[in-house]
Amino acid sequence: MNITSTVKLREEMIEKIDGEYNYLYVEKENMTGKIKAETDIFVTYGGDLTDGEAEQFKNLKWVHVMSAGIDEIPKEFFDKAIVTNSTGIHKIPMTEFAVGMLLQYYKNFNQLHEAQNNKEWITYSRSEELYGKEAHILGTGSIGSHLAKALQIFGVRTVGYNTNGRSIEGFDQTHAISELNSQIGSADMMVNILPSTGETTNFLQTATFKAMKDEAVFLNIGRGTVMTDEVLIEVLEQKYIAHVLSDVFNEEPLPADSPLYSFDNLTITPHCSAKTRMYNFRAFDIFTYNLMRMNNDSEMKNVIDYNKGY
Repeated sequence: MNITSTVKLREEMIEKIDGEYNYLYVEKENMTGKIKAETDIFVTYGGDLTDGEAEQFKNLKWVHVMSAGIDEIPKEFFDKAIVTNSTGIHKIPMTEFAVGMLLQYYKNFNQLHEAQNNKEWITYSRSEELYGKEAHILGTGSIGSHLAKALQIFGVRTVGYNTNGRSIEGFDQTHAISELNSQIGSADMMVNILPSTGETTNFLQTATFKAMKDEAVFLNIGRGTVMTDEVLIEVLEQKYIAHVLSDVFNEEPLPADSPLYSFDNLTITPHCSAKTRMYNFRAFDIFTYNLMRMNNDSEMKNVIDYNKGY
């Protein structure tokens, strides 16, 4: 059985599958028709497959995405093969990133570092506490639940949003996502971890931010598609809330001439919340787990339903 990967696996990973399977690493631009035709299993980060290409993968049985996002996989591949992703591997790095970004904002770490560079001693420097604040988290899956538990350690009250308001471990309270605008007024922090689906695209409108406290903060580590650039710019220009911290954008990389760089109430990071050296190890663990079970897809982890988007 032939495994073709556009993800460059470490040598110790390859050793676990080489021999029993024919493993080939190839860059997308070097994938010939012959390679595609002979591929049984395709491993990707998600952006290597295009519309109209599925018919060239004549023997394709399974696509494994070494990330959570599957929005770049054309529907025709779901019709042709099993598609799995690496949901579940992001909860540790993304939780640490989210807590770090929130602490950076409330503790003024950037200001203190700048003062050090300027050889300045800020005698009366003060910071905010997380303790006693309320965080509203959009998405109560593995990442949201893990983040909620971490924030609770700091004395933060956690409120989660999912499709029907079902209770989830780690959250003091949960609501249906349709109730967001009526509940968001008590939030000190709103964190988006929603995936990119038809339902979540452009979900956040200015009405949500207008309903929030003036001193509230919004952290987006989900997908930039949750709001349009026009909505984001209006939120920043009108200062509906105090600050936006965003790791994701509609256009990535964010071009140097983007107007977003001009806002001092926006903190920009380059879609890096999940990127640590452990990323591929955790994703590969899911791949090898499923590899041993691919003859029975009911036992495989993270099989994606195209219509649901997860």
